[in-house]
Amino acid sequence: MGLFISKETLDLLSYRSTLGRSLKQISLSATPIDMILDDIAKYRAGYIDTLVQENLIGSRFKSEDSIIRKYKKTIANHGGFKQCFNDVLGFRLRFDEYPESYPDYFRVVDLRNGKQVDDGYRAIHLYYQRDNLAYPIEVQLWCGKDYYFNLWSHQYVYKYKSPEIGRQLYLEYAADEVKTEREFQKRLQELEVTDNGR
Repeated sequence: MGLFISKETLDLLSYRSTLGRSLKQISLSATPIDMILDDIAKYRAGYIDTLVQENLIGSRFKSEDSIIRKYKKTIANHGGFKQCFNDVLGFRLRFDEYPESYPDYFRVVDLRNGKQVDDGYRAIHLYYQRDNLAYPIEVQLWCGKDYYFNLWSHQYVYKYKSPEIGRQLYLEYAADEVKTEREFQKRLQELEVTDNGR
């Protein structure tokens, strides 16, 4: 497989939506969630065999609960269909350090300095989309020291706590003030008390 998932494998894993239009042209608010979930269920049913055949471990297919949560959040923020469903199928790869270059079939989103609303998460995301009818596939690179922070953050902070708490934890982690999972949990509890006391 090399460092990255090959374009051939990504094409095998790629799924064209049965909604019949370019993902950019589908109106999120005008498309019933049940119709979208049915489309994604067809995708889920077909991709498992390919993962087994290609020996791809570390993949995750977004749960129905996560899909519905993201759908509601994207509609509330007036986002589009493609933005909402950019990571239905995802992979996480870990390297000792971030690669310096990436295959040109990926769109690269560099989050090593944080997201627009910084919650401490650091990574590089690679997106592959076979064509405009296909759901994008997301490959997350969690490299170097960011790997452990992202693991702990996803387990204890992400989706549950305010972004400010995640950002503060990352600053302390980057400064070597928080070094272990236990220290992370202890500091999180302290920050929650402060955050709730506002």
